[in-house]
Amino acid sequence: MLYLFTAENCPKCEVLKKQLKEKGTPYTERSAERLKSPEDEIDKEALIEGSMGNMELPILVEWEEN
Repeated sequence: MLYLFTAENCPKCEVLKKQLKEKGTPYTERSAERLKSPEDEIDKEALIEGSMGNMELPILVEWEEN
């Protein structure tokens, strides 16, 4: 499952969402606000991914449920 962390009024986020929809790629959108106080392991992974990319949005996390 793909998780896409976005923010309002984020042009790059809108472009990526459009590309994913055009390709028919399913994803779950989450607010980047969750990264301020991670609620689960997916949020924590997004925080790590974001920190490697200077916290630039959007952040895309591929997560496989066990």
